[in-house]
Parts: sequence; C-alpha cells; structure tokens
Amino acid sequence: MNTAKLRVLYLVAMSQLVSSCSYESFSMTSPFKAVVLAFTGTDAEGRAQFALTERTFRTLTDFNNLDGTYANMKRGGKLKIKNINGSIVSADSFEGGEKPALRYKVKSGVASALDYSTLAMLSAYFQIDEIYSTVEDKLGLAPSLLQAKLPGGKHTILFEPEIKMTGNGSEISAGIKLNAAFSPTDKKFLLFQRSPIEKVPIGANFQVLTHEFGHFVFDYSFYGGNVDEKNRWADDWALSGFNEGFADFVSWSFTGSSDILRSSIDIEDFADERDFAKTSFTFENLNAKEPTACTGQFYCVGTLFARSLYHTWTALKDTVSTKDMASGVIETLKKCKAELDSMSTSILPAEVNRDDLKYPETYQYDGKVAGSFLRAFVLHAPPAWKAELCIAFKNNFGTSGFPTVARTGSCD
Repeated sequence: MNTAKLRVLYLVAMSQLVSSCSYESFSMTSPFKAVVLAFTGTDAEGRAQFALTERTFRTLTDFNNLDGTYANMKRGGKLKIKNINGSIVSADSFEGGEKPALRYKVKSGVASALDYSTLAMLSAYFQIDEIYSTVEDKLGLAPSLLQAKLPGGKHTILFEPEIKMTGNGSEISAGIKLNAAFSPTDKKFLLFQRSPIEKVPIGANFQVLTHEFGHFVFDYSFYGGNVDEKNRWADDWALSGFNEGFADFVSWSFTGSSDILRSSIDIEDFADERDFAKTSFTFENLNAKEPTACTGQFYCVGTLFARSLYHTWTALKDTVSTKDMASGVIETLKKCKAELDSMSTSILPAEVNRDDLKYPETYQYDGKVAGSFLRAFVLHAPPAWKAELCIAFKNNFGTSGFPTVARTGSCD
C-alpha cells in the first residue's frame, strides 16, 4: 500500500477523533502552501500517479475560505437537481452552504490537514487552481475567456452537499457515490461524499476534475457557454456521449493518461472500458439490448470519440502537439452546433423522444445522430486533419455510427 493511501486512511480515522474539536484559523500569507494529494505523472503503463506532497496555490487569494480568482468553495448545503446525465447535473437550486471550516496546522509556512475533510477540500481546490494555472499551456485557452462565462466570474465548488431530486412537485434524497459532477446551468463543480472503494478520492483526483472541467469546456465551445435545456442537444443520448468523450480527451490533454478512472476505482471491467487508448470495441458492438462489449451506456460513445481523437493525434503527432490538438478540437466544436441545427433531415433524423423508441430503433436513431455529429466535426476540422479523422471515425464508428450518407461530402 503506497504512502499516499496510508496517509489518507490515517486522516479518515483521525477525523473521527477531532470532529468535535475546533482549531484556530492561522494567518497565512500568499503565496499559500499546503500538503495536498497531487498528480505527479504517469508510470510506464500510462497510469496516473499521486502523492501527498507540498504544493503552492497560484490563484488562491483567501486560504481559510478557499476563495480565489476562478473558484470558491462551499461545504454542505442542499442542492436540488432535476436530472442526472452521467457526470452532468441539471441543477434546480442550491441553498445554504458553509465556509470550509478547515482544520490544519502550519509549519514553516506550509499547512497540513488535521482531518480528511480538510485534506479533501485543500486537494480539490488545488486541482482547480492547477487547471486554471495551466489551461492556456494545455488547451490553448486563455483563462479570461472561460472566466467571462462564469456567474460572478467564478466557479462554486460544492463539497459534499445534501442532494435532493425534484420532480412532479416533490423531492427525495439522493445518495450519489463514485462521482464528481458538473452543473452546466450554473457552472458549479459538485464533489459528493467519498465511497469506501475509492483509492484516490474522486473529488480530489486531478484526472477526474480535469474531466469535469472538460464538460465546462464543451459547454463553452459547443454551446457558446449558454446551455438551453430546451435545446434538442441538451440531453440527447449520443451527444451526451460525445460530451463525455471530449471530457476524457481534456483529462488526457492535462495528464497524458487515457486511463481516467483506475487511479480511483480499480474495478477492472469498469476501468478498462473507459481507457480509450486500450479499448477495441466499436459502435457496431453496441448493437444489442444490453451490450456486453461496453456496459457504460452513452459513455461508450464517448470512449469511441476520445479514441478517435487520440488515434488522429497519434497519426499527426510529428507536426501537431497535444496543445495544438486540443485547441483545434475546441475550435471545431464551436462550429458544430450551428452545422447540426441546419443539417438536412436526409442526414440528421428528425427529433423524436428517444424513450418512445424500442430496440433496435434506438440503436439506429443514435447511430444517425452520432454520424451527423461526426459529419459536422469533419466539415469544420482543420483541413490537414480531415483524412486522419475520417480514418479514425470510420474505424471506430463503422457504418452504423458514421453512416455513408453522413460521410458523403465530408470524407468520401
């Protein structure tokens, strides 16, 4: 068992002992330093590595309240949500929320957590801090462009809020495990309570939080930062998959690892089908009522999209850097929605309520929507990429997920 995991388990136990105690808030000066659970690189197999180590915050301005240039954190409170679509949450309202109430000690100007919650909050905030400090280098995006889309100029990070599902005039408590999430309606990051099976806590995992940040970048690029829940694409099954795949691609752009979940949840089948550089299923393998090649529903479409982008970059990497690839994908996404909205029904199927369809109608419908998105993407991608994109999309999506009618005029 590695040192980081032992220390996390120790802090979980210690939190039971100190939960009734209070500690003074130290007066710290910027730049703030703390021991956090940080991403340290990848091993020979491409798996992400983490360690408890001293790090310096670069955009944090108020240590005790975890408030900074691009984000602030609230603890607890009650979040009402209307819909959960993978790791994308449609929020209804948020009430309450407290200051972080950090418990820590300071030695030589470095804060060390005295309980698990403090370690988790410091680590989670550090991941967002690191994302915004490096986003221009990794994705070619100026932080100010993203900040302009944020309510009040900041993300709110909700740490372990109480979850209420709303619908039909009533609300029920919802126990949500094994995930962090992003709310496109108000640009919040949601960090749920830790599950005992997590190795690296998901809410403090740089891979996972760069994935959630990827949803914000998809929101920024595909939707122009303004998600209309009544828009056809807001909860479309296939488009949700492309959103998830893009988010995995963003995580890879930051970390160099395609193995998004294994560092937190080392359940072999679950982690394997999300490792887009190593999976081999195709869209055709999803043609079943309950596919066995990939069981993650629309995440499977996402894996195919992320894999296609990865294969394209692999073919072009002598002339296209990872930053160039990320920037080009983002710029292409900016043009895709308008292309889809104006696409002929001879290519894009008329809108239907997918829940009213029966298998195999759902598979056929999803394939046509997927193919229409891929057509829009190829049409607006950098010209030098088109040949490799077409190869990758054909190999991964086949004629069911990338029908001939969608390829005509774009690939063929």
